Amino acid sequence: METSVTGRYFSRVFVFFLCLLPLCALHGCGGASAAPTIIVADASAVNAGTPEQAEGVPVSAEPDGLPPQAIASADPAEHLDAAGQVAAAMIQGGASFTEPVSESWLPLLQRLEKDPRVRPESLRFFHGLPEYSPAPMGVKIKELFTNNFLRKRPPVPADGKPRPPTMRIYRSVVTADVVRRCQEYLIRHKDIFDAVEKKYPVPREILAALLFVETRLGTYVGRNLALWSLASMAAADTPERMVGGMGGIPITAQHNDWLKSTLTKRSNWAYNELRALLEYFDTHGLDPFQVPGSAFGAIGISQFMPSNIVPYGESATGDAMVNLFTHPDAIFSAARFLTEHGWRKGLSVDAQRKVLRRYNNLTIYANTILALAESIRTGVLQTGPPEMVNPATASRKPTASAAPGAAPGASRTVIVRAGQTLSGIARDHGVSVRALQEANKMGSDTRIRTGQRLIIP
Repeated sequence: METSVTGRYFSRVFVFFLCLLPLCALHGCGGASAAPTIIVADASAVNAGTPEQAEGVPVSAEPDGLPPQAIASADPAEHLDAAGQVAAAMIQGGASFTEPVSESWLPLLQRLEKDPRVRPESLRFFHGLPEYSPAPMGVKIKELFTNNFLRKRPPVPADGKPRPPTMRIYRSVVTADVVRRCQEYLIRHKDIFDAVEKKYPVPREILAALLFVETRLGTYVGRNLALWSLASMAAADTPERMVGGMGGIPITAQHNDWLKSTLTKRSNWAYNELRALLEYFDTHGLDPFQVPGSAFGAIGISQFMPSNIVPYGESATGDAMVNLFTHPDAIFSAARFLTEHGWRKGLSVDAQRKVLRRYNNLTIYANTILALAESIRTGVLQTGPPEMVNPATASRKPTASAAPGAAPGASRTVIVRAGQTLSGIARDHGVSVRALQEANKMGSDTRIRTGQRLIIP
């Protein structure tokens, strides 16, 4: 009788672990292992922390605070294209898949081996994969536990009438520097956006804003191995498998039923995503040890969950493989996803928000994209989505320039703030110091004062 895959794995792993016993005695073997990381060029030291929303929908934002991928760095290192490095490395490969398989994966491997939808060849990807950790699921459980048991719910209005959506946005995202970077991105990939807008109704400003919030236009695509993150969540299916991974979560016996059902639901979700990721790697002969993702397995510049690659991914060149770490494929795929979830020309802002929430089910996420897109289009920073902004209180600080096609006559003045210099303002707005001096009749003087209004030529 043919020996099973897991049987062969176990025999190898048993010998491997016997060799590790002396090290365990010296250093200890308890607790969760650290997340394996991929070193790619990115401008941030922040780990990805991207909980999924509705099952199978790619997302990137934390429930509270700024989405990690969208933090604007003081030194954005825009010339470092992390996504481009991954796009090349995942195809070139290099993994031999000859390393032992960690015994911690055996329960999951047994499940995969019995699944007729999983190719036996795909199980080779577990050779050399760092050991299971409850940490990814622990992050999700902590978030869900906080939402369900600790966070105070807003009181139900006495009249029972629903309140309008919040105006909150991630203000650290909608800045002059971010808008300038998005405008430059639109110029740099103009041919791609032209082609996308001929096929799909999604405006290029919406796409640029979305990709910035997701991965800062491809400069930060995550650090954890996507395969490891999803495999760890898929394997975390019982409370016993979560030992050492729920530190700081005040779970008591009264939460047992909730914890068991939540682990079952979330691990099944992760299992389905893992299966899709294995198929993607195996079909195209990719190296899984070169593919980073969010803390919950979303990959690429557009941060798709693996199960969305086949139905919504699109190759800009018509190739069989969709490579979401390339800008053309990521842009086309994001446009296709939004279109197939209801984006049409002439949508109201509220309808646009609903479509964006299919990408990430957070109102503040959708509001931020709408506000950033409008800022890119008009060249004027927005304080919220267009229909929510009071013109009397909207920021009139201009960005670097209005995007191509912006209505003429957009504000071309700026109020000098404390600490600003003429050269800094010139740099922020993409003009020369000399041009500023001439437009404001300053002669050769470079002195400015707080509150002074400057014309931006």
